[in-house]
Amino acid sequence: MAQKFELTFFGDALVKFPRYLRVHSTFESAHDCARSVLASLENRGAHPGIIYGPGCGRDGVTVS
Repeated sequence: MAQKFELTFFGDALVKFPRYLRVHSTFESAHDCARSVLASLENRGAHPGIIYGPGCGRDGVTVS
């Protein structure tokens, strides 16, 4: 069974996020996608990306 990593963003629901792939097959893919989305946001620090999946712990890994 393939490992899956889920990318979500924490923050205000009123912020318009660009479309992004939510489920990734590798951690690196999810991390790169999070960095790309964050680069396009005006207030990056307020909306960190969180990756959930194998090896990411109960609270996931934060990407800011």
